Amino acid sequence: MKKIIDLKFYLITAIGLLTFSGFFYFFVKLLEGDPILIGSTLDTYIPFLPIFIYIYNIWYPFNILSLYFIFKDNANVYIKTIISLVFCFIISNSIFILYPTTVNRPVINSYNNITEFITYMTFRIDTPATRCFPSNHCILCFIIIFSVLAIKNMSKWKKSMIVAINILIILSTLFVKQHIIYDVIGSLIITVICFYILSRFKFFKYLEKKLVSVS
Repeated sequence: MKKIIDLKFYLITAIGLLTFSGFFYFFVKLLEGDPILIGSTLDTYIPFLPIFIYIYNIWYPFNILSLYFIFKDNANVYIKTIISLVFCFIISNSIFILYPTTVNRPVINSYNNITEFITYMTFRIDTPATRCFPSNHCILCFIIIFSVLAIKNMSKWKKSMIVAINILIILSTLFVKQHIIYDVIGSLIITVICFYILSRFKFFKYLEKKLVSVS
């Protein structure tokens, strides 16, 4: 019975959070002003590698699984992860409204193989390319990385796999030109603030205790 209750708690918090953040992400589009084109000279040296579209698109299902591993290995770290993500998504979506951004990405009007087709469809779904800074893709990846590194009893192979794949997902955002270096750096700063700094505040601790009592 306890396993069923634990699983229910995980499903409600993890899938509920990510689903809500996804809807909120697209809702913000209605409140955005004209996006500002951002980029750097360094980004022009990063090649466009469509093969990374597979890594880019496993972001959501893989990190649902990653959150489950965190939950099973350390429920307290999992709760800290969920609360950190809430704060991160509040900050990122506020930035999307106050400072809407866009990036230059390759124009794909046709496709000749499955990789090009998946890239084409990914771009079509996410058109226009706005809400770029910071990258929510990278925010979730960084939070997952910080969380698994904080769990001492997680097996080395599991920890290495989760960290490695999330690093590849972060790199994929650059290689498929969905994001630029500034987006990645901004995401890193926000996750550090939420996971390591805000987590020390009394309000954060209060939320942790509330979730612990519910779990």
